[in-house]
Amino acid sequence: MAKELSNQAKWRPWKGVVLFVIAFAWLIAGSLTAFFIGTASTLVVQLGFLAIAIIACLINKTPLKEVFPLKKLTVRDFFGTVLMWMGSLPLGLCSALAVGKLFPQTFENVANGVSQIATGTLVLGFIMTVICPPICEEAIMRGAVLSNFRGIKKDWIIVLIVGVMFGILHTDPVRFLNTALLGGCMAYLMVKRNNFILPMMFHFINNFTTIGISTLSSMFASQAVQQAESSAITSEAVTASLDAMPLLMIASFLCPMILTIGAHLIKRQKEISDGTEPKGMKLGVKIGISAIPCVLLLAGGILLIFV
Repeated sequence: MAKELSNQAKWRPWKGVVLFVIAFAWLIAGSLTAFFIGTASTLVVQLGFLAIAIIACLINKTPLKEVFPLKKLTVRDFFGTVLMWMGSLPLGLCSALAVGKLFPQTFENVANGVSQIATGTLVLGFIMTVICPPICEEAIMRGAVLSNFRGIKKDWIIVLIVGVMFGILHTDPVRFLNTALLGGCMAYLMVKRNNFILPMMFHFINNFTTIGISTLSSMFASQAVQQAESSAITSEAVTASLDAMPLLMIASFLCPMILTIGAHLIKRQKEISDGTEPKGMKLGVKIGISAIPCVLLLAGGILLIFV
């Protein structure tokens, strides 16, 4: 069970739902400021998430260090977090491409939206997409919202709820499964280790890898190249991305196993340190079970190449 707060009675699941609705309403309201300040509205939304999370702590009279606990990062914590990210990202991308196959126009709109935020105002874009989300989105989702569900005895229920909420928060049907999976992984890290640094690190690595590197590259590009990179993504580019799905499935067929090993490292650390949870299945058994989706991914990718 997730570690409860000292005044857990003030944090209730129904309050978590209400808090999420407030955060979602702020997302919609804050996005409307784009008509006045452009892509900088994303920064307004992010800072609003942080403010809502802090206000929730003040209303419940709970110390910030309990809702956002910062602890020493161990070697197992680090590698467990990195392996979970390495395993979940390609799987999430596969799900996004699969949905994009069904709704190609929506996929193109999403790709253009991300591209504009990342390259529109370079330094600000980097701050909005790489620096702020690991702090602000984690504060509201894995901090304040998750805290309301700490009283639930089944950890997987907390992980599922917070993961689905994170997917909804991105208001993007194409990336819903992707963001829900990543959100669930970050919730798992927070529930098992009660260390706010872990989901923040996971979130930072993900955003830096998927968005930050291209943004940094644009900073050092010539003006002509920069303008070319910031232009709208063409339909041909979208089609090429969607057609790459079988190759991505083949390349990522070991990801379920990698994700399993990462989660095992995080869970085993908790079992060893406090002895409050049963050890459950051995790592070898978990790897054996994870081999099933690995084989399905590989076979599915190969099959799609010839379809």
